[in-house]
Amino acid sequence: MRCSWVLMVAVLGLSVSALAQVPGPTAHPPGQAPSAEAALPEAAPATSGAPADGTAAAPGYDIRLRQLRERVEDLKGRVFDSKTKLMLLREQILQNLIVEARASIVHVNDTSSALILEEVLYFLDNEKIYYQSNRDGALESKKEFSVYAGSVSPGNHLLNVEMVYRGNGKVFTYLSGYVFRVKSSFPFFATKGREVRIKSVAYERGGAAARLEDRPSIRFEMQQQKVVEGAAGAVPGAVPGPGTTDSGK
Repeated sequence: MRCSWVLMVAVLGLSVSALAQVPGPTAHPPGQAPSAEAALPEAAPATSGAPADGTAAAPGYDIRLRQLRERVEDLKGRVFDSKTKLMLLREQILQNLIVEARASIVHVNDTSSALILEEVLYFLDNEKIYYQSNRDGALESKKEFSVYAGSVSPGNHLLNVEMVYRGNGKVFTYLSGYVFRVKSSFPFFATKGREVRIKSVAYERGGAAARLEDRPSIRFEMQQQKVVEGAAGAVPGAVPGPGTTDSGK
């Protein structure tokens, strides 16, 4: 009987020892919540290809921006063209209001056949308005031709003329080596509402008694006449100018 009691106590001790080795839930102190790492499941990996800042580019944004820039550049070009046209129109209106005088200049060659005009050059207020050489006999065949016809501003002006003559060896053999340069200037006044007509006459002065190199000369003849308002022509009835000016080399 006593042996059976001892054997029962030993069996109960082994059972209690086995139960103590089975793992159970982790105990937490009172008032402390379990950690987030244990409570939350592992986060899923981010989807590949998404922008880091979480924003996506709007479709067609670059195309719309480029179109907008092209429209802006086109508008700038139109504004510039309009300003240019307005400036040209303004200059034209001012020109029509200010320029109310006209001038016409004619060249006349009154030299003998002993001299051949090789070159002629005209300046009006230091600006070249005419040049012609005797290539292919362009000057030799013309005794009179127009140099300038147009508007000028009212006031003082200066006409400068340069001519080059060559001796005609067909008339006298010794003349073929002669070259004569003649320069002259003519100041004139353009009156508002009038046209100034100037003739630049090349001639030989001194007659046969003068030396050949002293003969080529230039004289100026001037007339004035009223200009029809708004028209390029002039009414008949020329008014004589201050007189005729004779100038040598």
